[in-house]
Amino acid sequence: MIWILGVLCALALVALFFPFVFWIDFGADFNGAKARVCLYKKVLGSFSKNFRKEASDRSRDDTRKDVPEKQSATQVDTDKDSVVEASTATPATPVEKKDTPKQTEEKTEGPTETKATVETVAKKDEKESKEAEPQEAESKEKRSLTDKEFWTLLLTPEFDSRAWWSVRRWMSALFRLFRVRFVDCFVEGFRMEYHHMGYAAALNGFLKSYPYIGDWDFRMDWTRDHDPRIEGHVRISVNLCRLLGLSIATLFYGGIVAWSFWRRRTHILKTGELPELGFIRSKIVKMMMEDN
Repeated sequence: MIWILGVLCALALVALFFPFVFWIDFGADFNGAKARVCLYKKVLGSFSKNFRKEASDRSRDDTRKDVPEKQSATQVDTDKDSVVEASTATPATPVEKKDTPKQTEEKTEGPTETKATVETVAKKDEKESKEAEPQEAESKEKRSLTDKEFWTLLLTPEFDSRAWWSVRRWMSALFRLFRVRFVDCFVEGFRMEYHHMGYAAALNGFLKSYPYIGDWDFRMDWTRDHDPRIEGHVRISVNLCRLLGLSIATLFYGGIVAWSFWRRRTHILKTGELPELGFIRSKIVKMMMEDN
């Protein structure tokens, strides 16, 4: 019995810590983009998009649509002319309506019915006013944030600092747990003045000492014959234990952001006081209000 438990524990450990290595090959330029996802050496899926073909197809579709639109416009004009001619040729003759005895009876019974309807409408208005008073009180207690209050809350410096801190921590946990590595990644085709390209090349050499950014190579186009292009590979190592760790980190940092947002929301709803923002943040709030 003990050896069976030992085997089960060993299998559970293997399942938790067995690594699944994914490779993502990508490349893009002005002509198109492509990507491929592999598990070890097996291709799981690929994606490619050609920008020039889509642009040419759209231009062809536009030229094809212009011709039937012009034809339909001419047909509509001719139909309108024919309708106008027909209407002018055959004028309509007025028809006199005679009141039936039923209609005369309805006219005599009108005043009595209007009195009853007025009384019923007044009773309904009283009931609606009585029902609306508690609903208004509940809405005041359970009201939601306005657009101005919402964007002001999001753009407060304290909330932004805590949110960005949580996002940075979560991103670092993602890269560390999944062991994300960039392999042979480069961006080429930078064209500037020669002394500016020299400064950029020196900065590229300085950034080689930093993680993740140092895996990228930014190549200057000294000979003016290389089009802008990006290409590289991404290596991701995943196992069940790391997925559990990432889910715990997501719940922890997401809970911090949600708690700080909810606490400030309740304070604004109770007091109605908005925090003071700087010049730039207040301008952003006004822009967001105009967009909405």
